[in-house]
This record gives sequence, C-alpha cells and structure tokens, in this order.
Amino acid sequence: MNNYRNELVMPMEGFGEALEMSPKEEKQSRKGLLNWFKLRVTRKSEILDDVDLLREQLKISSGEAVLHANVVKHLTEEAGISGINKQIEMEKMANDEIKCKRQIVSLENQNVHSVVDSQEKLDTSELSPYYDKILKQLNEKAFQLEVKTADNRILEDQLEKKASECEELQETVVYLKEHIVQALQIDEFLPERVRLQQQTGIDHDVGSQVHNDNPLSSAVSEKPLENTSQSEIDELKQRLCELAEAKVQLEVRNQELLEESTYAKGLASAAGVELRALSEEVTKLVKQKEKLASELESARNSTPRRASHSPRAARKGSHVERHEPGGKRDANSSSQREQALEAMLAEKEQREAELEKKIEESKQKEAFLEGELANIWTLVAKLRKAEGNCEDVIHDLIVDHEP
Repeated sequence: MNNYRNELVMPMEGFGEALEMSPKEEKQSRKGLLNWFKLRVTRKSEILDDVDLLREQLKISSGEAVLHANVVKHLTEEAGISGINKQIEMEKMANDEIKCKRQIVSLENQNVHSVVDSQEKLDTSELSPYYDKILKQLNEKAFQLEVKTADNRILEDQLEKKASECEELQETVVYLKEHIVQALQIDEFLPERVRLQQQTGIDHDVGSQVHNDNPLSSAVSEKPLENTSQSEIDELKQRLCELAEAKVQLEVRNQELLEESTYAKGLASAAGVELRALSEEVTKLVKQKEKLASELESARNSTPRRASHSPRAARKGSHVERHEPGGKRDANSSSQREQALEAMLAEKEQREAELEKKIEESKQKEAFLEGELANIWTLVAKLRKAEGNCEDVIHDLIVDHEP
C-alpha cells in the first residue's frame, strides 16, 4: 500500500515540473500525464481486486462459522448418547469457532484499513459507492456474527444441560448396577445359607452320634441356630414367592385392563358412529313428516272446496244426476289418500319413537362406557401405585438382607 502511494506521488511531481517547461516539452508532459492516469486506473482496479479478495475471505470465514455452528448442533443432538466423550469434541469445536471469529475480526480490520487506504489514494467521489457497499456488507456480516454468537451461546447452554443430564443418568445407572449386584449377592447368599444349614444338620447328626453321653448340651446349642436360620430362609422364600406372584398378577391385570380399554374405546367410537347415523335418520324422518303434514293439510283443504260446489250441483238437476258418480269417486280417492297419509304418519311416528328409544339406549351405553373407562383408569392408577409399592418392598428386602 505504501508503494502505491509513492507511485501515485511521482507523477504529480512531474506534473508540477511540466508547468515550468517549454512548449516543446508539453507533449512529453502530456504523455506522462496519460501514463499517470493509466497507472491510477490500474491502481484503482488493483484496490478493487483487493477488496473483492477480502470479501471472498469474509465469505469463506462466515461459511466456516456456519459449518462449525452446524457441527455444534449435530453434537448437541448426539450429546444424549455419549455426552462426556462428545464434550471434549465440543470444546475443540468451540476453540476452532473462536479462532474463526478472530480471523473474521482480523479480516474485517484488514478490509476497513484497505478501504481507508484506498480512500486516501482515490477521490471520494469515485470510491464512495464501493465504500458504502462494503460498509453495508460489513455491517450485515457483523450482525450475522452477533446472531451466530448468540445461537452458539444458546447451544453451549443446551450442551451444558445435556452434559449434566448425562452425568445424572450415569449416576442412576451406577446406582442401579449396585442394587443389581446386591440382589445377586442376596440370591447367592441364600443357597450358601441353605448349604450351611445342611452342614450344620450333618454336624449335628455326627455330634449326636459321637456325644451320646451328653445329649442335652448339643441339643440346646444347635437347635436355636437351626430354628432361626430356617425361619429366616422360609420367610424370605415366602416373601419372594408372594412378590413374584403379585408381579405376575399385576402384569396380567394390566394387560386385561389395556385390552378392556381398547375394547371400550372401540365401543365408544362405534356408539358415536351409531349416534351420527341415528341423528341423520331422525332429520330425514322429520323432513318427511313435514312433507306429509303439508300434503295432509292440502288434501283436507281440497275436500271442503269440493263440498262447497255441491249446492250448485243440486240446483242443476240433470247435471247433478249425470256427474254424481264422478264426485263420489273423487271423494273416495281423497278419503283413501287421507287414510294412506294417516297410516304413513302413524308409521313415521312409530319409527321416530323407535329411533328415540335407540338414541336413549345409545346414550345410556355411552354413559356406561364412560363410567367403565373412568373405572379402568382408576384401576390402572391403583395398579401403578401397587407396582411402585411392590418395588419399594423389594428394595426394602434387598437392603434389610444384605450380606
């Protein structure tokens, strides 16, 4: 950059000397000015190339930051499986990310210094739009970096939480392993005590055979030990058998309750479908009833009109005698239609009554099923509590009878 300044200064000195030269030397000075302008244009293009290189370096560094952020997210997802081993890799990635941020900051500083130097070399009118664009891009990159740093902080917090959860899970695993070892030791201890009991019985038999002279002392010393060990072993066996049976019964009951709950859900869904179908049928029947009622009203209104025309027919003697059978036919047809409509209405009313009964029955079934579901859920809760109590009892047995 300093070389650029020196090269840019040299033609200006030549230009100052050219003003004092003779007219013959003006052509040479003009050629020097043209060369100086060419050099200035080339320097401008070189500065713009440097700015473009800095932009590309910024893009590369921002891409690396995005890549590191994605790797951090991927590691946060895998932290639940192996948190402690991944934490070292996360620290390495965090260090790499910090290095990338430092490189980005250094590149930004270089970009700013290059822009400042280019402003010192070139006119403000020529480089002002490029400078504004670069400043805007730098501001955008700075904002993106701030957002990424905030995201990285959130991810680091999440990683710390996941690491703490992994540590807690490892502690629980160690605790459960210890309990399993204790239970296995108890299972091994029980047959050992049975063997000891058998050996004590054999020794007792041998002692009884050898020490026939003093039977009272041997009976007094060995009988309490046998009674206590046998009673403890019997109690432990009984409690273990009871707990195993209770566990099996609870599992069977839980399976039955699950099957009943699925069956009840299926019944509830079927009842809902039936209710919908019945409601649709009721709406159809109501519409048909309205149509039939309107037809009945129209038929009833038509009969008095025909009866009102009868006195006119009585006044007309010959016409009445000729048209009497036709009027009777109309009256009979209308009465038959009325009877048919009344029968249809009666049938519709009966069907409506039956449908209402079905709706009531379906509602009762639905209420009954809801009650059964509530009872099932209460039983499931009780069984879960009972399972928890059984686990507590087993834990107490393990703790009480540790070797």
